[in-house]
Amino acid sequence: MAISQDTLNTLWLLICSGEIILMQLGFCMLESGLVRTKNSINVAVKNLSDFCIATVLFWIVGFAFMFGDSWYGIIGLSNWFAADLVAGFDVAYFLFQLVFCATAATILSGAVAERMSFRGYLIITLIVSLIIYPISGHWIWNEAGWLAQIGYVDFAGSTAVHAVGGFFALAAVLVIGPRIGWLDGRSKMSSSHSLVIATFGVIVLFFGWFGFNGGSFLEFNEKVPGVLIVTSMAGAAGGMAAMLISNWRLGYPELREMLNGVIAGLVSVTACCHVISVGESILIGALGASICYLSARILEKFRVDDVVGASSAHGFPGIWSVLCVALFGDQESIGTGLSFLEQLGVQALGALTVFLWAFGIGYIFLKIVNRFFHLRIDEESERIGLNVAEHGATTEILDLLEEMGRHRERGDFSRRVEADPFTEVGQIASEYNTVIEKVALEILQREEIASRLQLEKQKTDTINKSIMSSIEYAQRIQAAILPDPSLLNAKFRESMVLYQPRDIVSGDFYWFLEDGDSIYIAVVDCTGHGVPGAFMSLIGSILLGDIVRGQSLQDPAMILAALHKGVRKALKQETNSGSIDGMDVALVRIDPDQIYFSGAKRPLYVIRRQGASFALEEIRGDRKSVGGRQRETERIFHTFKIARTEDMILYLTTDGYVDQPNADLDPFDSSRLKQLLEAIAELPMAEQRTRLKGELDNFRRGKAFRDDITLIGLRL
Repeated sequence: MAISQDTLNTLWLLICSGEIILMQLGFCMLESGLVRTKNSINVAVKNLSDFCIATVLFWIVGFAFMFGDSWYGIIGLSNWFAADLVAGFDVAYFLFQLVFCATAATILSGAVAERMSFRGYLIITLIVSLIIYPISGHWIWNEAGWLAQIGYVDFAGSTAVHAVGGFFALAAVLVIGPRIGWLDGRSKMSSSHSLVIATFGVIVLFFGWFGFNGGSFLEFNEKVPGVLIVTSMAGAAGGMAAMLISNWRLGYPELREMLNGVIAGLVSVTACCHVISVGESILIGALGASICYLSARILEKFRVDDVVGASSAHGFPGIWSVLCVALFGDQESIGTGLSFLEQLGVQALGALTVFLWAFGIGYIFLKIVNRFFHLRIDEESERIGLNVAEHGATTEILDLLEEMGRHRERGDFSRRVEADPFTEVGQIASEYNTVIEKVALEILQREEIASRLQLEKQKTDTINKSIMSSIEYAQRIQAAILPDPSLLNAKFRESMVLYQPRDIVSGDFYWFLEDGDSIYIAVVDCTGHGVPGAFMSLIGSILLGDIVRGQSLQDPAMILAALHKGVRKALKQETNSGSIDGMDVALVRIDPDQIYFSGAKRPLYVIRRQGASFALEEIRGDRKSVGGRQRETERIFHTFKIARTEDMILYLTTDGYVDQPNADLDPFDSSRLKQLLEAIAELPMAEQRTRLKGELDNFRRGKAFRDDITLIGLRL
C-alpha cells in the first residue's frame, strides 16, 4: 500500500525530531568533556534537567506563546497545553518545535559551567523556556509575528534558537563573573575532562543538525537532500577553517577550536541553507568559524569567561547566518518580494532585535534574579568542584588523592588504596599499592631494628626513670581529661566506650559536655602517639570546653571552625612552618528532638530500626582536618541535621579501628565495620563492646596495634 504524502511528511518530522533530541546528547558530551573532571557530573545533570524543564514548560505555555493567535505580532495567546492539536502532522509539528526549545535552553549550560549553582541554573532555564525563546520565536516563526510580517527569514533557527541561546549565555556569564583563578592568566583553567568525549559530542551534534535543517521544510520533498548537502559542507568548512587558523596562530591544530569551528559552521548555514548553493555554503561556514574564533579572542580580552565558547559558537555566527540570507540567498527562493537592500535591512533589523532581546532583556532578568537568589556557588564549593558540592558525588581520582594525602600526613602505609584494575585511575592505584607495600615492609624492618637498638640502649636506671617519668606524666594528663564513661549511661538508654591506646598513652581522646538540654560528644584523633599525642589531647580538650562554654558556640560546624583557629594559634602554625600537627574530629550535639553533626575527616554512623532489622547510614564529614599542614587561617565545615527517633543508635569513631592491619597488612576496613555494626545493633551495648573488640582481635591474629582506637556507641 502506497504511503500518502501527509503520512510521509509526518514520519519525516518525527525522524527529524528524534535527531534533534540526539543533539541534547551531543551538547551533554561536548560540555562535560570540555569542563574539568570535578564538574563533569554537574554539567550532565544540568543538561538533563533543562531538557525536562523546557519540555514541560513548552507544552504548558511555550507553544501557545509561540504559535497561538498573535496579539499585535508580539505574543501568542491561545492553545494553552497544546490543547488544539489533533493526531497526525499537528502533533509531530508540536514535537518538532518542542525539541527546538530544549536546544535553545541547553546552550547555556556549558557557558556558565563550573561556578553556577544548580538551583540558579534551573531558574534561568525557566526564564529561557518560558519567556526568552517562545516570545522571540513568535516574532520570527509565527506567520502573524511582526518580524515575519516584514519579511524576516530565519529558515531553521540561527537566531530563533542559536543566537537566543548564545547571547543569553553571554549575559549570564557577565552576571555571575569568571571562575576563580581565570583572571590570573590561567585562562585554560587546567585540562578538559575528555576531549575525546567532547569530539564525539560534536559528531552527534553534526548528525542532529540534519534533522534541524532538513526538518525545517516541514515536509519531505526534493529540496531536502540539497539542504543536507550544504549543511554538511558548511560544518566541514567551519572545522577546516578553525584548524587552519589555530595552526597559523599556535603552530598546531587546536582541537577545542576545531570543535567550536564545526559548530559555528553549522550555525552559520542554518538560516540560509534553503536558498544558497554548495559553494556558497563552504564560504559561509568558513567565515562563520572565523567569526567564532575572532569573537572568542575578543571576549577573552575583555575577561569574559565562557567555559565552552557557547556565545562565540552560537551567538555571533547566528547573526552572520541571517545576514547571509540576503547576502548570498537567491531572491526568488527567498520569496519575500523584497529587493536585495530591503532584505538585507530586514535581516539586520531582526538580528539586532534578537540580540537586544536575548542579551539585553536577558541581562536585566538575570540581574534581578541574582539580587534575590544567588546564581553563583560559594568559593569553597567551586574549589572542590560541583560534583561533590552540589550532588554529593566523587571520582576515583579524588578518592585516590585523599588516600595518598592521608599516607603523606600520617606516615602510615599499612592501609592500601582501593584499585579497580579496569580503569586508568585503578591502574595508577595498583602501582601505588605496590610501592607502599614495599615502603610498609621497609618501615616494618626498620622499626624492628630500631626496637632492638632501643632495648640495647636502655642500659642505665637513669634513662629508664626519665622515660617512665615522662610516660607517667602523660598518663596523668590523659586520665584527667577523659570523662567517666558512666556519665554517658546517665544521659542515654545505653552507651559504650571502646578506648584502646596503641601505646601506654593515646593520641586519641573522647570528650563530653552537658550544656542545658544539649549534650556534646566528640571523638578526636590527634596527630602522633604517646606523649606528644597526650599533650595534643590536652590542648584539644581545653579548647573544646572553652569554645562551647566560654564562646557560647552551639553549632558543631562553628565549633570545629573555632577549634581549627585555636589549634593553629596554640601551636603557632602561622609562624612555625615545621608544625604539621592537627586533629580529625567527629562531633555531635544531641538535643531532645534533633541531632547535629559535623566532622573533620570523620563520619557519623546512624542506625535505625527498619522492621525486624536495622539499617546503617553513614554521614561523612568534610574532607579536611582541624589544624595541620595546610595554611588556611579559617576553614568552613558543614553541619548535618538529623531527626532524633526512638531506638536510634549513634557511633562516633576515629580511624584507628578500621586501620588496624592483620598479618598480611590488610586493614580491617570501614565496610567490614559497618556490616558488623548492623549485625550487632540489637545487642546490649556492653555485649556490642565485647563483640567489637573480639572481632578485631580475631582479625589481627596477634598483629601489633598500629593506631589508637576510640569508638563510642549511644542508644538514644
